[in-house]
Amino acid sequence: MDRTPASQRGLAGLRWLAGLRTAAVWLAGVTVLSILVGFVAKSLTTLVDEPVFAAIDRAGTNGWTDVLSTLTKMGNVWQTQRLAAVLAIVLAVWLWRRGQRWWMPLVVLPLTWIVSRVMQFGVAAIVDRDRDAISLLGTNVGAFPSGGVMRIITVTGAAVFIASYYGGWSRGRQRAGYAVVFLLGVAEAYFRGRLNQHWLTDIIGGIIVGWAFLAAVFATVRAFDPGPHATADGDRPAVQDAPQPAGATPVGPDATR
Repeated sequence: MDRTPASQRGLAGLRWLAGLRTAAVWLAGVTVLSILVGFVAKSLTTLVDEPVFAAIDRAGTNGWTDVLSTLTKMGNVWQTQRLAAVLAIVLAVWLWRRGQRWWMPLVVLPLTWIVSRVMQFGVAAIVDRDRDAISLLGTNVGAFPSGGVMRIITVTGAAVFIASYYGGWSRGRQRAGYAVVFLLGVAEAYFRGRLNQHWLTDIIGGIIVGWAFLAAVFATVRAFDPGPHATADGDRPAVQDAPQPAGATPVGPDATR
């Protein structure tokens, strides 16, 4: 009986139909949620966004905002694209050395970046927020949701998920990993907000949409590869019977009576 982990046997154990079906359902759900949140954000423009924007504008710029203008680039399009590529390569090498599905990060991380980017374009076009007063950095899409906040959450979150899912991380290590993702998202939200590059509700929307999209990544990978540590002929490695001391009385249905 072959007890080699399925993750070491190429494409063994993958559930293609379940993965595609889960991806379609979750992506549709996240898109609808994003649009609904977008219209709620749009309705709060006068009540919330404009007063906050005016207050930040009155605060002006200083040396600190000069620093933030550099830090906020971590959520930009090209920066997150390169980050996704680097994380994918690093994780692929790590999983290859462990004898696991080394190609998964090479597929999941680029797709996470591409699909989230396409969804952002679609949601922005549908919500169609007025961005006349917003100093977006040369972007040709609407302000909702904040793409920088969304991208930094989805890219780093997907990397943590792949590492923890295939690496068998403990709960404590997983919490630490996702805490880093949370802090990066909050930091980027602060950077964009303090520089008045988005309405406040766009930034909050970026956090919500980012985590919702990340949940879709989690569900899809789990459906596609439900047993990353399973054996090739079963759902999990077989547990061998513990050796019994010499002379011990056998127990179980076949025990001598």
